[in-house]
Amino acid sequence: MTRPVADPYDMSAAAVLPERASAWTASAQRALLLMHDVPLDLERDVEPMTTLAHNLDQLRATCHELGVPVARSAVRFDGGPGPGEHWLADLAGDHFTRLRDVLDSFGRDQLLVTGIRAHAACLMSAAGPALAGVQVFCVADAVVDRCLDDHRKAVRAAADHGATPVTTGQVIGQLLGVLL
Repeated sequence: MTRPVADPYDMSAAAVLPERASAWTASAQRALLLMHDVPLDLERDVEPMTTLAHNLDQLRATCHELGVPVARSAVRFDGGPGPGEHWLADLAGDHFTRLRDVLDSFGRDQLLVTGIRAHAACLMSAAGPALAGVQVFCVADAVVDRCLDDHRKAVRAAADHGATPVTTGQVIGQLLGVLL
């Protein structure tokens, strides 16, 4: 990557969750994992990118193990999605229609939102589905933003607009059926 995605910040400080507006629980039979704008050559040597990479690896592995569909979206996509993953190219246009098509094709009504640019791209990915009755989960320690303040504002805004804020550990526990 030619320039950093985010100023360095401590992801654990960003993963402090706002109050939940819903009592939803993620289900392996209902969820789809969206990894927005995560390049294959993700920078892994500086926070928050180190934690983002680790958490995305954990989520992807769990989803693949449980048969939860994984979708990757990007304006510019380097390479291709991994085995069993689906690619949503250039989501700048009619983003929600394509995302809804993927959700519907798998019979899913829950969306686990992760990725880069939490304040814009990730929240926009969550807005349409939330308005259409999809249960949206904002995985707070699996999104990054330009700085810690923007990250916190993005997670708060997601919660204010109907998404359920969760951590990677919480959502994996819910998918495995060991946490409610």
